[in-house]
Amino acid sequence: MRPKKPRYVEGIQLVDNLYADNKGRPGRYRYRRHDGSLKNFEAHSVEEANRLAEEANLHRGKALPLNRKTPMRDQLVYYIPQYVSYQEKINPGLKAKRSWSNRRYALQQLTTTFPELRNITHEGIRNWWDDLSYHQQKLRMAAFRTFFNWLMGKGLVPKLTFNPFTTADDKPRLLLKQKPPKRRTVLTQPDYQTVYQMAGELGYSALQIAMELSRYTTMREGDICSLKWSQIDNGVLRVVVSKSAAQKGSARATRLAWSLEQHPILKKSIDRARELSIKHRRCPFIISHRPRRRVWNEQKEHLYQVTPDRLSRMFAEARDACEITGTTFHEIRGLASTLYKKSGYTNEEIKNLMAHESVLTTIEYQNSAELPYQEVALKLDC
Repeated sequence: MRPKKPRYVEGIQLVDNLYADNKGRPGRYRYRRHDGSLKNFEAHSVEEANRLAEEANLHRGKALPLNRKTPMRDQLVYYIPQYVSYQEKINPGLKAKRSWSNRRYALQQLTTTFPELRNITHEGIRNWWDDLSYHQQKLRMAAFRTFFNWLMGKGLVPKLTFNPFTTADDKPRLLLKQKPPKRRTVLTQPDYQTVYQMAGELGYSALQIAMELSRYTTMREGDICSLKWSQIDNGVLRVVVSKSAAQKGSARATRLAWSLEQHPILKKSIDRARELSIKHRRCPFIISHRPRRRVWNEQKEHLYQVTPDRLSRMFAEARDACEITGTTFHEIRGLASTLYKKSGYTNEEIKNLMAHESVLTTIEYQNSAELPYQEVALKLDC
């Protein structure tokens, strides 16, 4: 059995069962529970994340006693379930959104800072707010504005004269910290090939096919994992880009089609996926994989279906085995953008393929070290 390799964040080694965020978000970490599931959480520093993980390790596999003490009506935690239930009633679609889970977690975290309603003041909110990171503030601003509207409507926070998360210009608003610059670890073609080969050694044919599809089409994990055989009709693969549909609506979303006969490299990947699907109980999804454990969850329609989270974990496992750090499956999009640019396509053409709103976003994805130079024809005679 291959020995576990040490994991590092900012030069500090992570303790057992603690992992960096799979999306590279600063201040975010993952803890692997005793049952193998992963818990995402926030920490102000690597040291704090290690401390929290060590505490969890002490109780690992043990049945913890239940705290049956019922919260009192003067405690904030008493009203969180009521608010969550109310929001899910008037907005049924919230339950299916991953962001709703993150917002619920943020509300629960607030109760540790402000356990009692009578102690919630403008000064206390501001002091707490200024200690948060930019990403923590961005997550909480809109969600907490709605939550405090609900609290104030019930008269539960008497010391607040207005919503502290208001965006009105006539009130002293909470200020967002400056957005930190994006730290992207580009995926080069040699690193892509190294991870691809390791995926084969690990038995992750599904990951290899997904990498091929993303490199050729620039599709994200979510779109790749949701691809179904029913989207191929008369040899044409048709895709509605999910992020574009969420932003613009179905009618205005980016809609792409590939004639497989005109794209033999793509067809080869699709044919390989079809052979796997037959072996995997004719899985209706193009990306399929035989799971180690036959565990069903609500996110899956078929036992052999691969979820985006599972695909990201596969990639991370193969990447770590190659001792390549930082990059993620999503960076295959950047590699694809760079390769298309080097092949002579314009940034506008690549933008349309990647379903970006702006060419500037497309350029940001590209690896500047590999971009071609424009030959200068202008010259002087003297």
